Amino acid sequence: MSMFRSSPGRGGQSFVEYALLLILVSIVLLSILLILGNDLRTLINDVLQRWFPATDEALRPLLFKLL
Repeated sequence: MSMFRSSPGRGGQSFVEYALLLILVSIVLLSILLILGNDLRTLINDVLQRWFPATDEALRPLLFKLL
């Protein structure tokens, strides 16, 4: 006989704990994106322009639509 027996409601409790942890991580990530969103967009835009320089003006709007 085992000393540790799991209670019948333990599975549901684990699920709720994981769900709360996932919600907390999601809130933190969304907060970071809201705070740093414009800076991240500028950084990605600068990197893309360095990697794929659009010398033709007709191609430039296509590059900005990707962001």
